[in-house]
Amino acid sequence: MSSGLRVVVYLLSFFVPVVGLVLGIVWMNDQDPEKKQIGKTCLIIGIVSIVLSCICWFAATTFSVLPAFVGY
Repeated sequence: MSSGLRVVVYLLSFFVPVVGLVLGIVWMNDQDPEKKQIGKTCLIIGIVSIVLSCICWFAATTFSVLPAFVGY
């Protein structure tokens, strides 16, 4: 797999985590060691993206409600 295609797959895995999870699961079961490594990386990137999204959502929600309680 070319390095340009790897970058596209990694970016796609970050911005659309479901794609990273699916590619990771499918490619980790492949016999080709290069595809296994790319699949593992896609899976990790997808999971990290989901965790970061949850953290950002929680922080945004907390900081939007926080001004209501300031001053009491």
